[in-house]
Amino acid sequence: MDKSIFTALNSMQILKNNQSVLAQNLSNTNSVGFKKDIHANFGSLYMDRQKGIDPRVFALSDVGSFDSSQGPMNPTDRKLDLAIDGTGYFIVKPEQGPVALSRRGDLKVGPDGLLRDNTGAQIYSVDLEPIEIPPFKDITFSADGIITIEPLNAEPGQQVVVGQIATTQGGENVKLVKSLDGFIRTEEGGIPEPDQISTLVSGFLEGSNVKSVDELVASIEQSRAFEVNVKFIKTAKELDEATASLMRMPN
Repeated sequence: MDKSIFTALNSMQILKNNQSVLAQNLSNTNSVGFKKDIHANFGSLYMDRQKGIDPRVFALSDVGSFDSSQGPMNPTDRKLDLAIDGTGYFIVKPEQGPVALSRRGDLKVGPDGLLRDNTGAQIYSVDLEPIEIPPFKDITFSADGIITIEPLNAEPGQQVVVGQIATTQGGENVKLVKSLDGFIRTEEGGIPEPDQISTLVSGFLEGSNVKSVDELVASIEQSRAFEVNVKFIKTAKELDEATASLMRMPN
């Protein structure tokens, strides 16, 4: 069999993975704070040969990352909805898995009194502990994450600070990656320290930064590239069969 087929198969595997990434992005077009995954880019590896020139190459791909650009800021007029204006992340503890970073700010107070987002992840304080919210009549969030409530049975106008939401910019020279659970962590699986530099805006939610049209166009391009490789394999098979027939001894 012509070895060029293996080159085409390698390219097809990369294209298949890219299609999965594009499908994942499209399915999260309306997810709060979602950061789109970036499909792998192609590169080429020339095979080494001691004598002569071997034109065969293998397709390589860079490890896919995610787009950290800000999504649209959508007003909700709900005090428990928070958005990060600019760069930065909330520090959260998912229901399963280690502490992570998130841009999701659709918050709620659970039955246990802990502040969570709508996935159930606990919102952590600057002390990297869960934030417990007592029963309240009113709640406000400052730009640096300080939570102030008017207790349920308190006198009118009484304000109590109950915690401060932890945020981080990610740290210098720290590469952030998206884990399989969709949360963001460092390459080593940890999180950067809180720095409280990010600016929070109450009454807004950040939308997904996925652009549906771009993802659909990319999906069409990936499908066409896949078809090209399929045709290439068929052509290589025909050439291989024709070469084999020439090598047969006549009867």
